[in-house]
Amino acid sequence: MPAPPRLSLLGAGLSGGLLALALAEVGFDVELAGRPVAHSATGCSYGGVPWWAGPANALGELLATAPYRWDQLQLNHGELGLRQAKLWLHWSQQASEQSVAKAQLGLAALPQQPQLKSLSAAEVIEQEPLMAGADLGGVLQLPYLRVDPMALQQGLERAWAAAGVKRRAPLSADELEQRVKDNESVVLCTGAATLSLLEALGLPLPTALGFSWAGVWQCNGAQLAAERIVMPLLGQRSARETSALNSQVICDPGLAPAPGGGVLIGQTSWFDRPIHAPPPTAQDAEQLSKVRAQLVPQLRNGSSMELQLHQQPVAFSRDQRPLLGPLPGCSNLVLFTGFGGPFALVPALTPLMAEALVTNDWSQIKNLDLLYR
Repeated sequence: MPAPPRLSLLGAGLSGGLLALALAEVGFDVELAGRPVAHSATGCSYGGVPWWAGPANALGELLATAPYRWDQLQLNHGELGLRQAKLWLHWSQQASEQSVAKAQLGLAALPQQPQLKSLSAAEVIEQEPLMAGADLGGVLQLPYLRVDPMALQQGLERAWAAAGVKRRAPLSADELEQRVKDNESVVLCTGAATLSLLEALGLPLPTALGFSWAGVWQCNGAQLAAERIVMPLLGQRSARETSALNSQVICDPGLAPAPGGGVLIGQTSWFDRPIHAPPPTAQDAEQLSKVRAQLVPQLRNGSSMELQLHQQPVAFSRDQRPLLGPLPGCSNLVLFTGFGGPFALVPALTPLMAEALVTNDWSQIKNLDLLYR
């Protein structure tokens, strides 16, 4: 009986972790190289699943399957941290009425037509006392799912072991170069590190792929009253990622349950930092303190409230479409990166990615316009 085909995946966060399971299911001998989820961008993520946020095209329809895909993953592999939740999109009292109305109309026009519910500032504070005193012009509530990163890591480790996925430490650029020379196939699920790895190998860099340094505060002395994620209705990060804005730092005022307990506060995105040099912690703290003052002002003077700063580089796609498939000129290196809304896109795209790796037929990925660019 022939040995199963061998495939190495570099990067053990959300994308590498779910792809490893999909490949093991179809008979691959999978090696998964990388640090635990807790040490990746996945580990400090809000974990939201915006399944309704896709455009009116094939990719948007695929995105809408994310809840079903998560249900199937948990049915096959056990608990992976999926939680029913609500999304609160908030705006400040100073926000332009025209901008708020335009954003609300955009949400109402989404093809998946998620149920929208308006909440007053008083209703928000009644349901979420932690936000007492927040600068709130109003909130729009949408259905949501959340994946707890700590529960995800624990579930993935159990599932990898059961599926026979072999774990190892990250590959260095030199080790990766040797594997390329030996004509071994490697899938890069390496997020923000992808660009520096390709550069070290002297390979062409995808122009659509970028990264920013993300920073979030974790407050272990506070809890949200329910499973909910709070994000700005008028967020600017997507516009900056697509180069519609030139700001070097964006700070999204948000809240989410922290992995294992506590609450995450804000998210900074720094676009002017190299991959090996995160922003000074004092600069991140200065930005995040504004979020604390805006959304949870009662935590400002709580000396018992320990704040822990998490910083991770995060990949994004400049055209808002992930990058999948072989690298031109080096077909045994394959990309699986650049996800916006990864907790919806990754589980939706993983079956197609696994099928393409089995058959070497990339036509479905090409039809979605997700190949290298």
